Amino acid sequence: MNPTKGGARTIYLDELEGDIVDSVWDDIPPVNPLAAERTGYNTQKPEALLERIISASSNPESLVLDCFCGSGTTAAVAEKLGRKWITCDLGRFAIHTTRKRLLEIKGLKPFVVQNLGKYERQVWAAAEFAGSAEERAKQELTYRNFILNLYAATPIAGHTWLHGAKSGRMVHVGAVDSPVAIGDIKSIVQEFWRVAGKSKHQATNGVDVLGWEFAFDINETARQIAAEHKIDLKTKKIPREVLEKKAVEQGDIKFYELAYLNVKSKIAKRTVTLELKDFIMPPDDIPSDVLDKITHWSQWIDYWAVDWDFKDDTFHNQWQSYRTKKEPKIDLTIKHDYERGGSYTVLVKVIDILGNDTTKSLEVKL
Repeated sequence: MNPTKGGARTIYLDELEGDIVDSVWDDIPPVNPLAAERTGYNTQKPEALLERIISASSNPESLVLDCFCGSGTTAAVAEKLGRKWITCDLGRFAIHTTRKRLLEIKGLKPFVVQNLGKYERQVWAAAEFAGSAEERAKQELTYRNFILNLYAATPIAGHTWLHGAKSGRMVHVGAVDSPVAIGDIKSIVQEFWRVAGKSKHQATNGVDVLGWEFAFDINETARQIAAEHKIDLKTKKIPREVLEKKAVEQGDIKFYELAYLNVKSKIAKRTVTLELKDFIMPPDDIPSDVLDKITHWSQWIDYWAVDWDFKDDTFHNQWQSYRTKKEPKIDLTIKHDYERGGSYTVLVKVIDILGNDTTKSLEVKL
């Protein structure tokens, strides 16, 4: 180092210790197919790469943001390096892959999987079907026809609750900003029989209810109501992939029927025991090569979690069981001890092998 006028210094590279980091990093190999960190996600990056980036650009307790989390490498490395993190993705598989990857980290701090839900959809709807307040009815019609087109259904007019038809079955499209509730199901059933025999599109007693979200336990209750009125009713979830223009353009949109979840609870003083008794997925949604490999209903479940004190807001993973390469089986029973007596809402969330969520709530009194 040679001092110059003005206090500046001239530094010669051959006088420095260590290696200079170039702008091209070719010393970090891609993720090996047999590597323990490999998730199978197409765009997965090596943890060593993110470790270098995060270590060089942040300090412990800093907040790291990744807006396109993919397989979750950024969040996983940030957690291991003692950073706070927020990671986002529209893809259901990306969120599911990231969540399982994080759970395998020893000493993992609690985290929340937050679904922006109706707010995300409202922004999307406003951008895709923009219109003034006076044109709201037209905007809603455009939105419903868009969903019906993705579902390969024919739009029909003249009804309040029945918006389309497909293969002789009537179709209802749920609102963007609210879940399908039992009141909606009752109105759909009533309108179905009011127009019975009056529509050329109605060739069966079937109704498909499409919704972004459904009230808890609605699948069981809706089927019961429909059966009492001799209607073959199916509840199907509008997938989040609808928000992705690329997925829509490629036709990668599938509407999966809601699954049936049976959970039993036992109470002994302040201890609650939950046991998964059954989980049924509609066979029409399952690829034949996958269906042939299922020998027990629990194999449909990839991950399940429990919020022992659900407050009707954000679901908190207070316990979970999930499959890994080393341990492919999941626990079907879990016990929880409450510190205080009282009434609690227990929410059980199951993620199946297709990445769909199924929830069930139970009320317990201690």
